[in-house]
Amino acid sequence: MDWLDRKIEAIARDRRHGAAQLADKALEVLVALCRHGKASSPENLAHHVAAIAMRLARTRPSMAAIHNWCLLFVQRFTSLAASAGELKELRGQGVQLGAELRAERQRLLRQQIEAARPLLTTCRSLVTLSYSSTVEAILRNALPEHSRVTIAESRPLLEGRRLFATLLESHPSVRMVTDAQLGLTIPAADLVFVGADSILSDLGVVNKTGTYLAALVARAHHRPFYVAADTFKIQATVDSRACVLESKPGREVWPRHAQSSDNVYFDITPGRLVSGFLTESGILDGPGMAARVQAWKELLASFRPQPPARRRS
Repeated sequence: MDWLDRKIEAIARDRRHGAAQLADKALEVLVALCRHGKASSPENLAHHVAAIAMRLARTRPSMAAIHNWCLLFVQRFTSLAASAGELKELRGQGVQLGAELRAERQRLLRQQIEAARPLLTTCRSLVTLSYSSTVEAILRNALPEHSRVTIAESRPLLEGRRLFATLLESHPSVRMVTDAQLGLTIPAADLVFVGADSILSDLGVVNKTGTYLAALVARAHHRPFYVAADTFKIQATVDSRACVLESKPGREVWPRHAQSSDNVYFDITPGRLVSGFLTESGILDGPGMAARVQAWKELLASFRPQPPARRRS
């Protein structure tokens, strides 16, 4: 296994980071390939980058952000390769492109934080679950210090504890609960606020298992249910019926009975249960998010990676 295989395998096995963070790691792989990948010409490097980007996109089928950011990198890098004079020049442009896309990701996050302020300013109590770097950033920057945050631990690896540890510094009233206590905590909260790994074409929300149950409890008790997801998390060509949900080893649930333990990591929350999608464009309702899905469908339909035209000597 060479360095490239090891980096891709690390993303495939990562249980600590969410979709947005793993999208960053995928971009880092493409930048490293631009720097160190074997290539004999700009055209050859462009082919190699496109092939690896597609491998990365398939590593985590439940995480649309990896696919979409890799796709954007390939689209722009292919254009650069078509006009690059020398291989060394193209390598430098690939490194710069990676920096630009990471900066663009941070810009989208800042816009989400600003969009969240009107929603969270008057919030006295909020429930979330698992870990999301997007949710963490929004709550740390937009939720008033006096607000109570309740976090479900998210079995089996208890990712919610990571969010608890980071929020405890800024929100002293943060509380941890088991996933089974969501039915008790949500009725007493002002709203439920979760992240997302993908938004499907029918607006189904793919997120850590337990999200669907939280949405059902919120609906039963008339509590708003908001999903933080920038539009790069849209999986425009897959709906809830066709979505493949990742499963992990049963030993994470119960090592002694691993073969008898199911461990599906994600579930799908129907879009009808979502009060609003917190995006870089503000809080969108169902029709608003559906329009963004359609825009992605059109973009994907128009984009077919092509090798850069060979220049005549």
